[in-house]
Amino acid sequence: MIKKIICLFTILLIGFNSSAQEESLPVENLKNLYKNNKELRNTVDLMLENVHDLPNGNSNPWKDKNVDDLYDFLNDWFYFLPNTHNGLDRILKFSFLYYKNPDGMKFVLSEPGLSWTISFIEERGKFMDSPESAKIIEEWLSDNSLGNEDFVLPENGFKSFNDFFTRDLKPGTRPIDDATDNSVLVSPADGIINMIANELELDTEIPTKGRMTMSLNSLLDNSKYAEKFVGGSAMAVFLMPDNYHHYHSPTTGKIVESKEEVGSRLFGMPDLLDMINNGNPGYNKDYSVFENFRHGYFIIETKKYGFIAMAPIGLQTVGSVVFKNEFKEINSENPIQIYKGDKLGHFEYGGSTVLLIFEKGKLNSITVEQGQRIGKLKY
Repeated sequence: MIKKIICLFTILLIGFNSSAQEESLPVENLKNLYKNNKELRNTVDLMLENVHDLPNGNSNPWKDKNVDDLYDFLNDWFYFLPNTHNGLDRILKFSFLYYKNPDGMKFVLSEPGLSWTISFIEERGKFMDSPESAKIIEEWLSDNSLGNEDFVLPENGFKSFNDFFTRDLKPGTRPIDDATDNSVLVSPADGIINMIANELELDTEIPTKGRMTMSLNSLLDNSKYAEKFVGGSAMAVFLMPDNYHHYHSPTTGKIVESKEEVGSRLFGMPDLLDMINNGNPGYNKDYSVFENFRHGYFIIETKKYGFIAMAPIGLQTVGSVVFKNEFKEINSENPIQIYKGDKLGHFEYGGSTVLLIFEKGKLNSITVEQGQRIGKLKY
């Protein structure tokens, strides 16, 4: 991971070459907005003028750049096909436009820039669903570190990058620990696990120093079940671009409520480098910033351990938090039984995380037994 981050910084500081591809629809639309909307034009100009140096002391790659450089970058990004080590490069570079930059935040969080960012990701998603996006897949399949032998490989190949990115595991490759012991919680996804919050509150505007918390009402869209988790705890599974990107039930119980679309934000994390945290993403960081990112949630009722909330969250360009059809829009009038390890949905290309939220006193720490896996070493 450290090698990946160092390589990433090298690429960012050198900069990107402008794309030889034809102009994408989102870039064309942004040019029209910039030409015809005086307020947006002023915001974009101030955003480029007021970029800040990066927290590690390096110069911001947007320094001395203009709107034409922005167009070139966005067009390059639109057609970009990630390999196994550069999936966050362009996401990071774009985030440097709004690092400590109020005008950058205004561009991505206020209209018409907010709607433009959503349309950019939606159109790029269509490109990642296209046959042209499949060109990079062979490079992923040739990387022996990804455990490709664990996945189902279609006889006729993958039809697009997202077809590959959402590939299925072969049966039995992720055996469920203690499938009949409901006191044993299992990870909902591949990723990096962190305890992120305790003493949760319904509404929280300013996290207190040294005390991580989140707004349950924001995260669970004012669900009637939100109050169940007041004073409770939460943990996160932070997925990286090369992880398996389906998410599964961590326990056995009944889904008594679900909602697939909450929040509209795709950009605007104040300091993405800080969240990446030198290869340990999210550790001791403020997850309250994620409350308004595009996400969904499930409320699972267990027989002995109360309610558990699970929130798959799309981060930094992921507009596709996709529930399986049978788990969409559930309410207490039509609960659905699920079992530990059942697949509930998936993310398409990008970074993402899954939050698990517990009632007070139900989970205060993560424990392991001798001989269980606690991590994977790299060289």
